[in-house]
Amino acid sequence: MIILKSDTFVTHTRLATFINENNIKRGDILTITEGSQGCTIYFYADAEIEEITHGLFS
Repeated sequence: MIILKSDTFVTHTRLATFINENNIKRGDILTITEGSQGCTIYFYADAEIEEITHGLFS
């Protein structure tokens, strides 16, 4: 089942690495926002798949 997921990163570089490591397609990205805690990506992905991530402070 496809669900909406999100993750937050401190730098744009780490966000780009996350997208590339997990092969997230452009069409699956709903939005990317930038705030005081960093960049947050909202994307559609399979609920059964655990993304490779290094978390908020990576």
